[in-house]
Amino acid sequence: MNSAEAVEVKTSRDKLPAIALGALIGVYIAVFGWLTWRQQSHFGTFGFDMGIYDQGIWLVSRFKEPFVTVRGLNYFGHHVNLITLVLVPFYWLGAGPHFLYLFETFAMAAGAIPIWLLTSDKTGNRWAALVPAGAYLLYPALEWINWWHFHPDALIITPLLFAWWLASRKKWRWFVVALVCALLAKEDAALAVIVMGVVMAIRGERKWGGRTVIAGAAWFLICTRIIIPIANNGGSPFYEEFFPDFGHSMFAIAWTMIRHPSRIYRVAFLADRMTYYRQLLIPVALMPFAAPLLLAVGGPQILVNVVSLHSPTHDIHYHYSSIPIVAIFLATVEVYALLVRRGGWVRGLAVGVLIASSVGSNIAWSPSPIGRAYDDGYWVASYPRHAAVKAALKLVNPSDAVTATHYIVPHLTHRVQIYEFPNPFVVANWGANGENPPDPKSSDVLVLDTTVNGGSDELYERLVAPTGPYRIVFERDEVVVARRKSGR
Repeated sequence: MNSAEAVEVKTSRDKLPAIALGALIGVYIAVFGWLTWRQQSHFGTFGFDMGIYDQGIWLVSRFKEPFVTVRGLNYFGHHVNLITLVLVPFYWLGAGPHFLYLFETFAMAAGAIPIWLLTSDKTGNRWAALVPAGAYLLYPALEWINWWHFHPDALIITPLLFAWWLASRKKWRWFVVALVCALLAKEDAALAVIVMGVVMAIRGERKWGGRTVIAGAAWFLICTRIIIPIANNGGSPFYEEFFPDFGHSMFAIAWTMIRHPSRIYRVAFLADRMTYYRQLLIPVALMPFAAPLLLAVGGPQILVNVVSLHSPTHDIHYHYSSIPIVAIFLATVEVYALLVRRGGWVRGLAVGVLIASSVGSNIAWSPSPIGRAYDDGYWVASYPRHAAVKAALKLVNPSDAVTATHYIVPHLTHRVQIYEFPNPFVVANWGANGENPPDPKSSDVLVLDTTVNGGSDELYERLVAPTGPYRIVFERDEVVVARRKSGR
């Protein structure tokens, strides 16, 4: 073999770890792309939250006032998710919930790339760097976020991971781009950005660390003090339902935590919080404990999640763990790289333990096809009654204002008025505090699965009674379509 051939062979071999990474990402996208596509097709998503984001983006794409009737709030009064504006052109081409799920899957899977790049830089071993990247793709909390509808929180993960890697390379222009993408995903990202800037400064990058802190703080204030209040006609972000023991505003909550840390302690070690910690840290072999500075990047969000009385915030099944995932993997890479660089049995132990922890935790706690929860009903199967729902949907006109059952809502959100029953007749989960209730006469059509009316059965009976305002035009397998009577 001559020198040119040897160089070519070496170059080909050098590409193999990157090819392997691409294969891992491809498998994740194929599996969760299929599962989430099927989830939407099988009516496994709800008005909260798939319907909220789908209607909001659709309204923006049609240049209409972005008042989301699923939620009773302006789209930008709910959260500041400006990153979703990049999806508007796809909505011109007919995109909807299926696309949102697929976009989220691609975006989340791409987080394995900065993890691999960062680990490669720190270890000098691109094969060993595949282990944290694979652990990320197997991470139960990540896969549950992918399962639970579309949330812009998930779009924070990859750009924030890239931002840290780019900072380590001192590629500041691209660092700014990554940071902006993370901040535009949701106002919560600003808190992680502030701490990231502090960590950068502590590690010697004072100039850019300071700039990062200022950018994060400024954006958080702009979102919470300008954008959200303007979108809500002067109202503040809604916090009281999550933190009743701490306060009813952002600063009141923070001040209470400072003055009364014992209140944090009382909730931080409750049984469900301890389960949350275990399910976040065991999949990465508890490595983040050895890198507390990087783990602190997720500190504000973890604190918020833990003290909240809203149980999904401290449950890995939901999107609230997006920012903690970033911090956990930055810390994991730091510790893993340190062990790998030592070589010998230490490197082998680090590789083996992280592989075992990630695979074992995926089996124990994830919704993946190898996870024990896979057949527990989280991924909705096709049921015969779905035929009745599909037939009912065909009877709804694009211009109709509709009230629908929660799981039917995401299939009817491309319209100006779509309500989740019992709205607009009874205010439920509407606005920040139920203000500005909708007009009960604003709904033209009911599309309801009457088996899940819950406590609203009496309301439904009144609406479709002979003297009521609606007339049933379709009924099959307890799925009903009713149209408002003329003049009612």
